[in-house]
Amino acid sequence: MCGIAGIYLFDGSKVELDQIDKFTDTLAHRGPNGRGIWFNDALTLALGHRRLSILDTSENGHQPMSYDGGRYWISLNGEIYNFLEIRSDLETQGYKFKSETDTEVLLAAYKCWGAAMQHKFNGMWAFAIYDTLEQVLFLSRDRFGVKPLYYYHKNGKFYFASEVQSIHYLLGGSNELNDEVIADTIYGGFQSHGTDQTYLKEVFALPGGFSLYLKDNVAIIQKWYELKKVTTPSSFKKQALVLKELITDACELRMRSDVPIATCLSGGLDSGSITAVIAAYKPQAGSRFNNYTHKGFCAAFPNTPIDESKEAVRLAQQLQSEIDVLNITPPSADELITAMEHCDGPMHSLAFYPIWKLYQHIQKNNIVVTLDGQGPDELMGGYRPLREAMEAALELKKPLWFHDVYKTYSDMGETTQFSSKQFAKEELRSLVTRKSRKITHSIKRILKRIMFQRITVANGKKTLKSKLIPTRVPETDENELNKSLFKQFFQNPLPGILQQYDRCSMANGIECRMPFMDYRIVEFIFSIPVESKVGGGYTKRVLREAMKGLLPDETRLNKLKIGFNAPIVDWFRGGLKLFMLEQMSSPTFFSSPYFDGKKLKADFDAFLIKANPTWNEAWKFWPPVHLTWWLNNKIKSTQK
Repeated sequence: MCGIAGIYLFDGSKVELDQIDKFTDTLAHRGPNGRGIWFNDALTLALGHRRLSILDTSENGHQPMSYDGGRYWISLNGEIYNFLEIRSDLETQGYKFKSETDTEVLLAAYKCWGAAMQHKFNGMWAFAIYDTLEQVLFLSRDRFGVKPLYYYHKNGKFYFASEVQSIHYLLGGSNELNDEVIADTIYGGFQSHGTDQTYLKEVFALPGGFSLYLKDNVAIIQKWYELKKVTTPSSFKKQALVLKELITDACELRMRSDVPIATCLSGGLDSGSITAVIAAYKPQAGSRFNNYTHKGFCAAFPNTPIDESKEAVRLAQQLQSEIDVLNITPPSADELITAMEHCDGPMHSLAFYPIWKLYQHIQKNNIVVTLDGQGPDELMGGYRPLREAMEAALELKKPLWFHDVYKTYSDMGETTQFSSKQFAKEELRSLVTRKSRKITHSIKRILKRIMFQRITVANGKKTLKSKLIPTRVPETDENELNKSLFKQFFQNPLPGILQQYDRCSMANGIECRMPFMDYRIVEFIFSIPVESKVGGGYTKRVLREAMKGLLPDETRLNKLKIGFNAPIVDWFRGGLKLFMLEQMSSPTFFSSPYFDGKKLKADFDAFLIKANPTWNEAWKFWPPVHLTWWLNNKIKSTQK
């Protein structure tokens, strides 16, 4: 897990050492354990690397790394979890290795299989390989885009890096902002993360499951991975058994580390399942991979409605695992600014801060790797796609399941942010209206969804029509629930959540591993019937069945869903009040082309004195405030 950067020039100039040095060191927080630079003979290409040592922490793991007598050079960010199995296969074919790293295995695999090696990998990665003989630069990103990779290609210059702000530093003020991405972010959207767009017009994300070949200044981008359906048992019980085996193996693969590992434990089903599986983990005798601490870390929000620390402590005690609870309180202005400086652009919500703060605490406890529970909500209906489930039931002609999913979502419980019964009634009313008018997918949803708000972006003068086109779309013959889950996983919100966790963990030099993002689990869940995902009174139904006997029922069967966020109502009216007002007093805020600053300031003033303001009233204030700070401070640092 590291930070990677590179410059390839085709305009007749050569890469300057100072240029690649500074470019690489913009990623120093991602790789605090080492750095390296490599030039090709013509000095037209330079690869940079900042190292976070995870596997083979000796100098043998130094990058950029070469193979085959210096023919191939690589700068890698990520992990190939099944590298031992691949290494064994390669060794039977005569390949030799000098290190105990997955990086060297990846290079040997490239020599052996070329780009086809990508299909053999189980992991998360973004890498660049240069073939000095063919003079080809090959970039690849893992199937689901867990690790980031961005590039700029114009006027005979090609730059790539792990963060947009690094390329932004290299470009200075010469690249325009991407209004559509910023507008999407300002209105709480995740939409841009499922596209190839970034906050800079001419800097692009290489999408998950894509690769890029660059030769003679010609770039070819190819999709190398397509989600595929796999054979699954017809019995729900057997499906659960298969899933249990997959989760267990995914966790064990992600326990391969030469540095200490812990978990992030919220007390819910997803992180609890991971903790339950690895609490019983026993490394093989003599294995070098015995660095799990049996310790979980939990972010707590004392005296707020979103605090789940009691559930996390109870679960840790039941699993006989240690737990470290960090009370997250409103940050000082200086601490908040420090966190924002690592954000790689403005954030859609303040949820990033407690994530950043927790990883900072984990790093101070000498933990380098965590296992986290992202993925199940998007895969198995945790974010309440009720209307789509009801439409799927009608498509599939399953009236009993129609009633089942309606009852499942109406009985999820009540929080200060959400009323499940009211939500179910409104979704049913919306569906009836749509069907009675014979309206299909072209109509906008009537209900403003709690987790996925599709808001028209207006700046008071004009409306910005989004041109953010997803890089992946579901098959047209899928039912509506599977289409919705596909969009949640590949378009919105998961890509944005993955980027948020990558930013916050790597800002503190922590590698965040996600067992549920194992491609075998993803393909399996997309292949089972919709009733196995939602039904019988539960979302994530097959996961709950798979965890029977491992995870205490108090957690396994808990229906209440509390999304991870910051207690913004309390913070905006308390510890962050002065910071918010300071940003809202900025000329940048009042003259913004992206939002009506005067109205937002008036709304915030009213919010401060209202008797019982809600989370839904508070959420809209943070994105414009972060953008304002970013424009006034972060953007200026890139000007030359």
